[in-house]
Amino acid sequence: MSKEIDISIRYLENVLSTNNSTLILSSTAALLEAVSKNCNTTDVELKRSLISLLRIIDKKCFLNQEVDVNQIKFSLQEVGKLSVKCPKSSQKAAPDVKKKPNAEFRDMEPIPNPDEENIDNLLNQLNLKKVPSFAPAFPDIKDDSDDENGVTTKQKEEERAEQHGQKVCEEEVVKLPDGREIRMKKTKTVNVKQTSKHVTISTKSANMPEVSRTFMNARRGFDEDEEEENTNFGSSNLRSDPFERFRSMLKDKDEKTEAVEGESAEPGTPGSSSKSKTIERTSEVSQKVSEKKEKDGRLLAEHEASKLDKSNLFAKQVDTYQGTSLIDRKGEGSYEESTLVRNALPRDSQVTTPPRMHVVEYMKMFGDDKKNNENEYLKGTTISSYVRLNSNLTTHEEQFKKKIQFEFSTAGTSSTTIDLDNLSDLLNQTDFNCLRPPNKFLEEDTPRIVELPKAIDWQREPTSVPPEKDLLLEHDAVDYVIFREKEGKVLEVRGGPKDALIVYATQSTHSSLLYQEAFLITFRTFISALELVNKLIKRYLYMSLANDSQSESIARHTFSVIVRIIDEVTQYELDFDLITSVTSFVYRLIHDGNFTYSRILRTRLLDRIKDSFDIQTVLGTNLCKPKKPHDLFDFKSADIACQLTYIDSQLYHRIESAELLWWSQEQNEKKSKNLVNFTEQFNNLSFWVRTLIITQSTQKERERHMMKFVKIMKHLREMCNFNSYLAILSAIMSTPLARLEWGKNIKDALKEHTTVMDTSQSYKNYRALLQTAKPPCVPYIGIILQDLTFVHAGNPDTIPTDRCNGAKNMINFLKRWNQFAILDSIRKLKKWNYDIKKNDIIVQYFNGFKDCVDEERTWQLSHQIKPSNRKPKTQS
Repeated sequence: MSKEIDISIRYLENVLSTNNSTLILSSTAALLEAVSKNCNTTDVELKRSLISLLRIIDKKCFLNQEVDVNQIKFSLQEVGKLSVKCPKSSQKAAPDVKKKPNAEFRDMEPIPNPDEENIDNLLNQLNLKKVPSFAPAFPDIKDDSDDENGVTTKQKEEERAEQHGQKVCEEEVVKLPDGREIRMKKTKTVNVKQTSKHVTISTKSANMPEVSRTFMNARRGFDEDEEEENTNFGSSNLRSDPFERFRSMLKDKDEKTEAVEGESAEPGTPGSSSKSKTIERTSEVSQKVSEKKEKDGRLLAEHEASKLDKSNLFAKQVDTYQGTSLIDRKGEGSYEESTLVRNALPRDSQVTTPPRMHVVEYMKMFGDDKKNNENEYLKGTTISSYVRLNSNLTTHEEQFKKKIQFEFSTAGTSSTTIDLDNLSDLLNQTDFNCLRPPNKFLEEDTPRIVELPKAIDWQREPTSVPPEKDLLLEHDAVDYVIFREKEGKVLEVRGGPKDALIVYATQSTHSSLLYQEAFLITFRTFISALELVNKLIKRYLYMSLANDSQSESIARHTFSVIVRIIDEVTQYELDFDLITSVTSFVYRLIHDGNFTYSRILRTRLLDRIKDSFDIQTVLGTNLCKPKKPHDLFDFKSADIACQLTYIDSQLYHRIESAELLWWSQEQNEKKSKNLVNFTEQFNNLSFWVRTLIITQSTQKERERHMMKFVKIMKHLREMCNFNSYLAILSAIMSTPLARLEWGKNIKDALKEHTTVMDTSQSYKNYRALLQTAKPPCVPYIGIILQDLTFVHAGNPDTIPTDRCNGAKNMINFLKRWNQFAILDSIRKLKKWNYDIKKNDIIVQYFNGFKDCVDEERTWQLSHQIKPSNRKPKTQS
């Protein structure tokens, strides 16, 4: 038994006495990893004992069922005994045996296709940053002198310096049967330097046209270095071709060679080899623009701005071969970029309304009904605002430092950036025109036409009804999907049967990352997570039994989608049925010898189960109650705004996209627990602010508290925390406070804030404020829920039958595109987080915002301060 397995077993035995489910599950995961690394995973008895152990532990920890601890200890002993009998070092290469078509399980892992996922394909998907030309906006300085005969000179200088470097290192190590190692290493380094300078001088005098002259100076340097290194370890004679002897040994099947460990190797057994490729890229682009304006030698204005863009990329890929067969591939890396802009004035960001074309189209579709036209116009405004928000966030991504980490392997997925530039084009067509109906239909989509048999046919034996086609077993579902076409060109998915959309999201060809993201975010609107996982498991098992490379690729894509769903499954969805389905699939993967997939899936499931949240960790503190209660004015307005933002940010990042979708459809508090916590925080803060203001005994104190909250609002707006900002604003604008008399200074201070809550044109002012905000940002969730509800109520779930040749139950994916446009923009805001530390003293003063009076008491206090002018009714 290896030391790693021995330690894992003993640790798990000790953890069992604690009865801590989290520790037991974590220890089991460590044992599973140790066995997969150190044992022969093709041994049937070992796999059975592991599955038996996992079943018992899962019943105890995942499903909370009563289990005898002695059963777990007995299974542990069995795993320990079998791990001694089948160490990995004794594993020999299995002979090439053809599988039977009806084989129930696979004994070997599928050999990965080297063209599927590799370092070059991944780098092509990363969409590495290209630095555009820097064009800052300088204010136009006008000459205020009365002299019209002078000479005005304007000089503009643009400098750009680029420095790019790339280092590619490829190394191949071959272990020969005689114990020697042959290592070949090739390193190529390229450095490029380029500088350019443009100077434009414009001169203008009275009654003379403007004369411009341009000067340019550019330099370019290129340096390339290539180095090769060949090493033959274990031999004094280095041949010109280090692989010549190795090839001759493979041809001579009768030759026997003694291995390094003293064991005799089988004749002609090919050695193992590994190939690694490392890429390092560095880029630095410095740009400087200056502008100077003079008149008769007198300086009128001078401006200067600079921009520095840096990026660093590191990527590594390692391939392992047995002979000429690729048996494993792993890769990892990171990409980091940063931008620094100094002394540049930002361009004005104007928020434009949607094109008038939308209104004209809606009038043609729905007639001249004014109400419908207004609703459809607001619909266009709503979706367009999120598209612009998406574009704005993309701009801010280039203005801040960001880092992308990625990894890929024959058993995993690759994480890359997703191009959402075509999202606005995708949402332009809002009706069902230009749809290309599916080329094929399922039996459930079109009614069967059954003809009555003729008289001469009554004696005929009844023909068996052919089984319905199962789309989940198809490689490609393009023929069953509805697309939008323009001039004969397919643009994007608009609908199709449920199973066809699932297949299209997991197939290895014709699909897109954008569609996969939209599918994974919105699938809960037409299928549950449990049903989808079960369908994907069925698809994976079928494809993994095939022997062709395309099926194996589809199986890997399908498994990646399963892992992604488990990564984002909500606590509400983690019920008995889903956990049972996933754990049963893990047992099947172990039975098939696929320990890598089983470890990945089980670890992700464990992470989601452990991801519990207690709101008191945010709103509560461990401090003792102070001797003297704190007052609102004991803290700076900026510090209070920071702590409100800390609380909102913590709660906002807990909200799942599924919760927003569920709430827009059914307002179920059990399904949307994190969303309820966030909205309750908004309401509690609003009541708390009203209470602190209206419970003051004098007008002076009420106005003093009012001005304090106005200052806090100003800081919240600067921090782009629109949740607390609007919570305080709604408290100040509430009727019990708004009806009271306030001084002119209060009214003037509130003018710039009250327009934000204007409800005209679907909160146009707030949307404009959100679109121009710099992340990090906490949006107001109420309008998001309103928009999602509007999209849900205003769009059918299925496409009308007359638009798809009579086919029924065709999911309307345009509705999901609209939902995706809203949810993805909000999800992208979560990429940034505030760098704020919790201040326990201020949070303790908040006291969870519990110290507030109810609505009825608020009105009573309001009428005590300013009695109503209503006259009591006289009895006749």
